[in-house]
Amino acid sequence: MTVAVLGEALIDMIADGAGSYSAHLGGSPFNVAIALARQGTNVCYLSPLSDDNFGDQLHRALSEEKVATPVKRRSRWPTSIAMVTIDAQGQASYRLYREGVADKDTSVEEVIENLPDDITLFHSGSLALTPSQLPRIKGIFSYLRERGVPISIDLNIRERASYDLEKYLQGVRSLLPLVDIVKASDEDLDVFALSDDPQTTGKRFHQEMEGGLLVLTRGQHGASVFSGSDVITAPAYPVTTLADTVGAGDTFHAAFLSSLLLRGALSSGAKDWDSAGLVEAINFAGAAAAINVSREGCSPPTRDEVVDLLGRTHP
Repeated sequence: MTVAVLGEALIDMIADGAGSYSAHLGGSPFNVAIALARQGTNVCYLSPLSDDNFGDQLHRALSEEKVATPVKRRSRWPTSIAMVTIDAQGQASYRLYREGVADKDTSVEEVIENLPDDITLFHSGSLALTPSQLPRIKGIFSYLRERGVPISIDLNIRERASYDLEKYLQGVRSLLPLVDIVKASDEDLDVFALSDDPQTTGKRFHQEMEGGLLVLTRGQHGASVFSGSDVITAPAYPVTTLADTVGAGDTFHAAFLSSLLLRGALSSGAKDWDSAGLVEAINFAGAAAAINVSREGCSPPTRDEVVDLLGRTHP
């Protein structure tokens, strides 16, 4: 069984206190693919990579992590860049360079042609949900729904990713009835300005999904999973050392998905959202995210690292 991932692979240029920048491989879907692979999940990454030097680095990283790249051609368009600044609390803010970039250089037909035969889940989100990408993503989702393939998205709203914020947000909401699992942070939901309480907005978004799961992360305030009429909550996993929060949400979601996959909750398109499995998944995901934020940039843990941490803190 293989998880297929579509969306941006880019370079995070992270500023230090002296005004210099260091380059880190990133992009939410790229991070999720790496994080899933480190959890022992079979993964393929479907977006084309640039033929520039950054594209070579991204391709090499995917290969080293044993993430399959079925799209063999390399795009002549450049790799996207994100300028990242970190505040005193370790929170990241982004300025994106996204015009004419490699991960956009694809089509519905190319994505479908390269889907794995044993696909068990399709994941996308983030900058793949912006207005210019929406027709493509809806075409892909329509095909997947006909095949009964579960779909996961991470909202990962970036306000500067579109000149028309309202159109961007409306487009994201239009996808909710088409997918099975949605991951959103409290910061994502705040942008929609529907309520002062992320839990209230999360409940509303879950209703718009017409079923499935909505996973809401709230940083130090923990996380919630909306399933049917149930809401499962868990406190944030203790963080002893904070480097930064880059990739924390990607790591959390990948670990959450891998836990569901390990239990067989998504096999053959099934959606077995039992409460015990969801509690286990959200706690596992929280521990994975805690490890990631203790490291600079996005550096998801392996499954053994998460199991070891849980064993030491919850023997």
